[in-house]
Amino acid sequence: MNSLRPDITTSQNLALAVMSYTTSIGRRFKLEQVIFHSDVPITETITLTLDSKNGAAYDTTLRVKSLSNESNYVFVPEGQNNFYAGDEIKIDCTNANVTGTLRVILKTSEVLI
Repeated sequence: MNSLRPDITTSQNLALAVMSYTTSIGRRFKLEQVIFHSDVPITETITLTLDSKNGAAYDTTLRVKSLSNESNYVFVPEGQNNFYAGDEIKIDCTNANVTGTLRVILKTSEVLI
């Protein structure tokens, strides 16, 4: 049985810099969904990566999404996305058009043994 954990939130003003954020969950978890919302439509590329506890050689791209004049995107992983203590999720977003503030909500659940 899994129980929902508090949302993890982050944001970045893309007029100032790219988004580069890594969670610090520190325990086993299941990734339920990642919600993206921008205050204005943006044309940027979002990359979600598993930052593996086993090191960079084991990092895996979970999703690359190119937004084209969009304000919202929801990523819902398929199948069992159970991660181990030490695994984290990295979120990157380009800022090629230097406009908009991107807000992100990660929804996770605790993996009970």
